[in-house]
Amino acid sequence: MQLTANQITKIEIIKSSIEEPVTRRDIISGLIDGAYAVALKTLYQDKMISKSDYEKSLAQIPDYILTEL
Repeated sequence: MQLTANQITKIEIIKSSIEEPVTRRDIISGLIDGAYAVALKTLYQDKMISKSDYEKSLAQIPDYILTEL
């Protein structure tokens, strides 16, 4: 994945706000997980996926993200 200079700057600012050491990869992975969780929630609320598919998919998301849903 190629990132623009502007995107790298934004990621570095995000990194600076996190107390423990993280990599750019950690941040991007967390952002993907967060977006995935929001998409699942939206699809479930709009009745586009079943409750069992929703719950099975949520199992793929780290707990720290699930607490934000």
